[in-house]
Amino acid sequence: MGTPDNSDNSMSPVSAKRALICAITGQDGSYLTKSLLAKGYEVHGMVRRTSTFNTDRLDHIYADPHEHAVYLHYGDLANAARLRHLLEQIQPKEVYNLGAQSHVRVSFDQAEYTADIVATGTLRLLEAFRDYASGREWRPRFYQAGSSEMFGASVPPENESTPFYPRSPYAVSKLGRTGTP
Repeated sequence: MGTPDNSDNSMSPVSAKRALICAITGQDGSYLTKSLLAKGYEVHGMVRRTSTFNTDRLDHIYADPHEHAVYLHYGDLANAARLRHLLEQIQPKEVYNLGAQSHVRVSFDQAEYTADIVATGTLRLLEAFRDYASGREWRPRFYQAGSSEMFGASVPPENESTPFYPRSPYAVSKLGRTGTP
């Protein structure tokens, strides 16, 4: 797997099953990676630059980095230009947005940052995806992860008809709206 941005010379043809996972190093990203690899996908993951390189959740997926088609790229939902570049470089058939500042307590302390990454970051990615998808001979697909936090104080059990009742900046950002229901 190597370090981020190791895929420049390793990608297979555009016709291959190829996915981009934003936040690949998180819990859900690692599970999704494993599932997609089992289905024969080439998996590209966007990782945010930090002072330490954290791929611990991906280590169980491979013993030999040459056995799996997993490629990492530096990127951030705060950087629209980088998102556009990654989509054009990778040419994914599917994009999975799992990226978020998802710590509920921290979302109260850093509400503006949380909204920027969770809500506006999703908008940046969707705008880049819309431009990327237009004019393609094939239709790329987009998946946006939700959260049980969007239901907040709703009475369980939740289902498709349960109204949203967000109770934190993170939950409101996931819904992409302000105010109460």
